[in-house]
Amino acid sequence: MQRVSYGGESFITSDDGAAALLDFAASAAMSAVGEVVSLPIVLEDGRVVSVRLVIGPSSELLTTPIESSLPEPDTRDAAAALRARASQLGATSAHAFGGPISGTDLDAADPATGDLELY
Repeated sequence: MQRVSYGGESFITSDDGAAALLDFAASAAMSAVGEVVSLPIVLEDGRVVSVRLVIGPSSELLTTPIESSLPEPDTRDAAAALRARASQLGATSAHAFGGPISGTDLDAADPATGDLELY
């Protein structure tokens, strides 16, 4: 699963849901389009709900892989819809990098909490 940070908040969703959201955000940025999208997420108490987000050219998203015992939300339909819309916009795929960004301390996670320490 992935923790997605957006607008000063964060939520947990499936790997596929997070990847589709990133793909859509990249397409929206390249196309200068803003849209409201929804995605199933899981709350800390285990309830699955939908979050609605405005994604546009200046949206800043961060995804972090997490291990969780919470139930994974079913994001198949939402992910397919996000990818279809991204394709209509002329999507560019979001790319994942295997390590820290050169010259940063993004690999300095607090071992107790898993939180990144950004300098």
